[in-house]
Amino acid sequence: MAKKQSPTFVLTQELKEHPLLFSVIEKELEICRVMYNAVLGNYLKLEKQMKREKQFKRLMRQYKGVQKKLEKDTKNKQLTEEKRVLQQAFKSLRDQYELNEYASHHWVKAIRKHFGNQVNSAVAQKVASRAWGAFEKKLFGQAKRVFFVRKGEFSSFEGKTNTTGWRFVDGFIVYKNVYTRLKTKKKDTYANEVLKNIQQKTEFSYSVTSKGKTTVVKGTCHVKYVRIVKKTIRGKSRYFVNIVIAGYPPFKERKIGKGNVGLDIGTSTVAVSSLKKVALFNLAEPVKHLAREICLLQRKMDRSKRSTNPAHFLENGTIKKGKKTWTFSKRYQRLKAKLTELHRKQSDIRKWSHRTLANSLLAIGDTFYCETMNFKALQKRRKETEISEKTGKFKRKKRFGKTLGHRAPSMFLSILEEKVKRYNGYFRKVNTYTFKASQYCHIRNEYIKKPLSQRWHIAGEEIKVQRDLYSAFLLMNADDAGQQANRERCNITFEQFKTQHDQFIKTILGQKKLILNSGIVVST
Repeated sequence: MAKKQSPTFVLTQELKEHPLLFSVIEKELEICRVMYNAVLGNYLKLEKQMKREKQFKRLMRQYKGVQKKLEKDTKNKQLTEEKRVLQQAFKSLRDQYELNEYASHHWVKAIRKHFGNQVNSAVAQKVASRAWGAFEKKLFGQAKRVFFVRKGEFSSFEGKTNTTGWRFVDGFIVYKNVYTRLKTKKKDTYANEVLKNIQQKTEFSYSVTSKGKTTVVKGTCHVKYVRIVKKTIRGKSRYFVNIVIAGYPPFKERKIGKGNVGLDIGTSTVAVSSLKKVALFNLAEPVKHLAREICLLQRKMDRSKRSTNPAHFLENGTIKKGKKTWTFSKRYQRLKAKLTELHRKQSDIRKWSHRTLANSLLAIGDTFYCETMNFKALQKRRKETEISEKTGKFKRKKRFGKTLGHRAPSMFLSILEEKVKRYNGYFRKVNTYTFKASQYCHIRNEYIKKPLSQRWHIAGEEIKVQRDLYSAFLLMNADDAGQQANRERCNITFEQFKTQHDQFIKTILGQKKLILNSGIVVST
């Protein structure tokens, strides 16, 4: 029976300097890295053996055949049952070759013993589970390959409970007979309130749904386990603790609005429409400056690498195949450290920008409608090779990988959803294929396909609205089932939307602010 999980949140605090404890952390991080790589290597070896089996090859042929038939006839019960039997056969074969999580817990015991049981058993099991999590994605086709961790790059480890090993006790992080305080600032009211709730064991309640029945369960605020994290900030190693706590985080003084809000999320922008506000935002605007710096730094590193390793490159500039030993200059190493710092800054700024924008949107409504987007698919290159009719050259196969990496729209939606639900709001995801927000016109009451390059929706002779903002307007007026736009609501609210829309466009043109991929031409 699965264990019922209570709501959980994390408090991150820096550890006060303690040379002895920090040396213990460094030692354990290196041992955990070796454990991770050993377990991962074992999985890969066993997988290779399993794929040589005739039984595995036969099952794969049968499974692919059934899948092709099911694509044509999805409701065929006989094929569905045959697929289930094949999946069960695959599971039995995987268990035979110990390709499961429990095997890693068994393997890690010997590795832990090899290092004199210096690492806590719970920490060792969590490291083994992390290795399984990485390998599982490859095993089930969610990733093409897995990577071993290089020396010095394993940055965190965690336990399972707060009773053994690394634990939090009365404001201290304790390990065996060594302990250190947290660097909690007096003005940090949020952290102080969380620590006070842990000390007083503040009660909270949450609902659990089982077999169609919902029951309210009471719990107390307590530490589940701690995670030790090493970060390199401005070239210096600093150590933090993630305290994983049962309960809900303290509410900040923030009011959530009332009404529906439509969100049309893109690769680099988000369009918002409500009765209070109509706007179009660039996602993570401040990261664009760092993105340019990162690009220039990567070019410098590439030039340095080519000058110190000329034998590893072909005449056309591509890298030779085969195993190679690379030589990196001190200049390259300095540039690499600088690049790591820029990536850290970019990550922190992006997260801060998303949270700021999410907080501002909470004030305009409490029910958010957003289309489901497969951002993972937008990162992939095109499969088909096409030739341009104008130039006669091959078209680029790249899509939106770099933009998604810099702007992180999926992260923004996750942050917004978590905040909306925390303040008792509703976040509803609408099916993109049934809703068709980018195609529907409520005035004509018909679906009109538009190319991606067409950034304006023309509903009539005098009605012209920005495409993304209009999609957000339709989502705001979604029906109760979330299947399509409610035309009656659209007709009632369209006049107000059009007024706000025109005012927003006028403001953008007046400020000369560039909104990416919007079609709003700003004169410079």
